[in-house]
Amino acid sequence: MRKEWNFNLSGHTVRITNSWFFGMKLYIDGDVRDEDRGFLALGNEVRLSARIPEVGVLEVEPRAFITVEIDVYLKEDGNRNFVFSSTKRLPLSQQRQTR
Repeated sequence: MRKEWNFNLSGHTVRITNSWFFGMKLYIDGDVRDEDRGFLALGNEVRLSARIPEVGVLEVEPRAFITVEIDVYLKEDGNRNFVFSSTKRLPLSQQRQTR
């Protein structure tokens, strides 16, 4: 089974893919920036991350129970902000940041 999530962050295109055979991959502007082949992800554990120049560090926490879902955070200047979720709705102030 393959899943894919796409969103924009401060002018950058972010794509995260997950498949049983190839694991998870984080793409920023079309380039693979990180990958993880771990089989089990229960959450609250950063499995993918990448620095985006002049934006911050993107951190991905997968959650796998029956299906895989993700939460994505942006870490900058000591703060960690929620920027994308495959299951949760972002507050309007955070939605503006991802455009």
